[in-house]
Amino acid sequence: MGPQATNYFCSLVTSLTSASSDQEHIPVITFNNSLIPSRHDALVRGGVSPVPELVKTARVLEQAGADFILMPCNTAHFYIDDVARAVCVPIIDMVQLTVDHIADAMPQVRTIGILASSASIDTGLYQRPLADAGVVTLAPAPANQHLVMEAIFGDQGIKAGCVTSPRQSLFAVGQTLIDSGAEVVLAACTEVSLAFRDEPPPFPLVDPLILLAQTAVDRARAGCGAHDREIKHSLHSGRR
Repeated sequence: MGPQATNYFCSLVTSLTSASSDQEHIPVITFNNSLIPSRHDALVRGGVSPVPELVKTARVLEQAGADFILMPCNTAHFYIDDVARAVCVPIIDMVQLTVDHIADAMPQVRTIGILASSASIDTGLYQRPLADAGVVTLAPAPANQHLVMEAIFGDQGIKAGCVTSPRQSLFAVGQTLIDSGAEVVLAACTEVSLAFRDEPPPFPLVDPLILLAQTAVDRARAGCGAHDREIKHSLHSGRR
């Protein structure tokens, strides 16, 4: 969700794992399910709901032996409660994880700019939990949000396999957010994370995909498994 972002996430798990041999790495089960309908189209245009395919994907991972599940797609977290109810293993909430990180590790930050799909912005996916944490959010102006959408979904966008030109557009929009008062920019779309993979932006960035990968490594290293099943519902307390 999308395939390249998922592969990047898996590479992050590997790179963040301290290991000196194959056997010291963390077993990872990946279902790179490209049949999941567009989350953006479902939320913005009333398109096909991704929930049935998301649930199918989660159940396949659960049946394959996963101790916990990760969704390397920000917009898909709009549906996290629907998916969580369908399985007995916990799903780590990337949105809440990011909000908690900002509150705990960056308490001085009061204003954050958001680089995300229009669906994520329109649903308040990050704005609402960040507001609850006392953080003001800035979204791009309409013309700049169009540039973000083209960078993600356009014919020469990241989902089409292009990176360099979209990256420069995202750099420009992110800098505009900083110039408008944001102290930090949030890469609230995994395609944005992918664009910034090999060239960090010229402004402070919080990347939820990296936070999710580090949390996955930490939990796996801690041996979380059966106990997680017992605390599944607590992960979603205070959710949307």
